Amino acid sequence: MLTMSCFPDTDQSQRACRRTWNALGMRDNSPLSVDEACVFVKYLLLEGLENGEIRYWRVRWQTDAGMALRRRLEALLTTLLGSNGLTAKPWIEWKSLVRPWLASASYRRRLIDLALEAVLSEPLAPELCIRLAASSRHELSSALPGEWNHVVVFASPVFFTHEFYPLAVDACVHDSEHFGNPRTNVLAAHIDWLADNGQLKRILYLDFSLGRFIETELDIPMRSDSVQFLCMGSQERESHALMAQRFECVQVNPASVSRLADDKAATLAAWSALGLDVPVYQEIVPGDLATAYCFLDNFAEIVVKPNQATEGEHVAFFRRDQAHARQELARHLECCWAQGAAIAQQRRDGVSFRNPVSGAGHSLALRLNLAFDGARHCLESGYAQLGLDGRHPAACGRGGHIVAVDVALSGLVCGGKPIRLDSGDWNRIRAQAECAAGLFDGLLLMGLDVLLDQDLHGNITPVFLEANPRPAGLSHSRFLTDDPLTPAQIGVSLKLWDGIYPVAS
Repeated sequence: MLTMSCFPDTDQSQRACRRTWNALGMRDNSPLSVDEACVFVKYLLLEGLENGEIRYWRVRWQTDAGMALRRRLEALLTTLLGSNGLTAKPWIEWKSLVRPWLASASYRRRLIDLALEAVLSEPLAPELCIRLAASSRHELSSALPGEWNHVVVFASPVFFTHEFYPLAVDACVHDSEHFGNPRTNVLAAHIDWLADNGQLKRILYLDFSLGRFIETELDIPMRSDSVQFLCMGSQERESHALMAQRFECVQVNPASVSRLADDKAATLAAWSALGLDVPVYQEIVPGDLATAYCFLDNFAEIVVKPNQATEGEHVAFFRRDQAHARQELARHLECCWAQGAAIAQQRRDGVSFRNPVSGAGHSLALRLNLAFDGARHCLESGYAQLGLDGRHPAACGRGGHIVAVDVALSGLVCGGKPIRLDSGDWNRIRAQAECAAGLFDGLLLMGLDVLLDQDLHGNITPVFLEANPRPAGLSHSRFLTDDPLTPAQIGVSLKLWDGIYPVAS
């Protein structure tokens, strides 16, 4: 391991400069502004990590190792603060411009956020530059020329720009096609950047002319015309409800209707009443092992997860005939019950995915994004999640990964035999997904998790699992057409922006 006293050396500084120029689309040897310095410092911190260390952290980041990585980066930053100078000169004025700002705890925290995100993921969004001086509305007028301020409020900064980026692009495309010029300023604000009345004291936005994100204080707080809540952290339901009270403008995901979507059991009951296919399920209150064991005895395989968790958190399969099934189920339920009631469901993913190259089988779930266009909910985009194999849930948090919908649908199997999805199957999935979304009146954008199964007639049919009022993975979403087997463009929703304006009027 390199000793901290060696950091940063000349080679590390030079490599960090080159990475910064490349990431910002600048020519080599271009001087870096003080606003661009955070990108350089981020890459300098990455240079301080050892060979193989990034791979180590990526494998373990969802465990307690995530905090260890933050401490590792903080130690590197502390060492950097103690250095007398950098060989990055003359491209960056370290002592006079950057180092004084590194004395700010909030600035250092944001630098660590950016570095941690870069360690844990591939770049899915443009670079973020932190502006060190407050911006006036006049200074922002060219980058934010619209008349409507749509604000995405977040609590968890790591990976947030991955979710925010496609929304900003979609709004720009929508306005260009419908109005010929920008109408909507898509902004983001951390919950700590809000005044008590919901006005914005600090914002993050995409500067299309520069091709980068800008984060800046505002000299005068800004109001919002519509608001959306995403990436709300570990206490997302509570934070969502609390923050929603500060806004009297249009809300894409109001807390009241989001509360229904967050309750898996209530959502499944309502979908079943609409005639939609859902797994047989049982809500299991804390401590009720007898009900859990009875449910396990009734099915060959079941799925168990917290009733109000999201994005595959604590989801697991249990087979009735597996050794020590009851003991394993009891241990898992203790984890689920830490968040309240659990829910058990019959496993219903009869249609899975087989890799055409390796021949390996994987469990499969579709994430379908639906938006309200002012009249009805429309299926617009989505992606597919594949399990680690056929024995693990299709969730990234359980070792799975994301692929495009067309890729997943091109390798469907049922009972080990290839099966092809035809236009009738897809029309059925689309119609039923839009019916399922209609349950959530007032929710303008949502993600539906859908399994695929085969009915008695051999048709591929959707089985609805849950709804998410704060959908994640937006950077992986692609628009869906009448032929879902055709590769499509990256995007989340164009109709959302039609839905926001009628609500406001």
